[in-house]
Amino acid sequence: MKIPFCPSGRSFRSAALVLTLAACGAAPAPAPSKSFAELGIANGSSPMPAVHCSGQPTEAQFDALPSAGITDVISLRPANEPGTGWEEQRAAALGLRIVRIPVSGAADLTDDKVRALDEALRASGGATLVCCGSSNRVGALMALRARSIEKRSAEESLAIGKACGLTKLEPQVTELLRR
Repeated sequence: MKIPFCPSGRSFRSAALVLTLAACGAAPAPAPSKSFAELGIANGSSPMPAVHCSGQPTEAQFDALPSAGITDVISLRPANEPGTGWEEQRAAALGLRIVRIPVSGAADLTDDKVRALDEALRASGGATLVCCGSSNRVGALMALRARSIEKRSAEESLAIGKACGLTKLEPQVTELLRR
């Protein structure tokens, strides 16, 4: 159907479609040029879709995160822990979203930290890296999140934790998973 007062003779539906598509935002992000594994970050794993776990990336590895499609970083290291604290400035320069949830050890394996991790993961705009010094704290919180947020069994939650890097904190996590 042609609209008589439309100078181009095109329907308003075509114009509305063009305007709707234009309003959808920027073009999709380009495909990653590297895999997460190619970054070579210590204890790196990709245990679930769009979630990668690892130890502390070097500055060069951190700079390469966008090339692997990473858009968000969740660091479990306190900012004053040796070898860290520089990531926020670097993330801003790279256009990455970063959240720091300080976990110093077993005493910080709390419900509040688990909820903070869950909120940060849910707020992620894409692929997320969750990191700490060795990925042990990552595995611990991911196991506790699987149990308390996702309501998985203790055994399944522990397996998730191990897939995410849980090692030295396993006895404390096992005890917490039984509660």
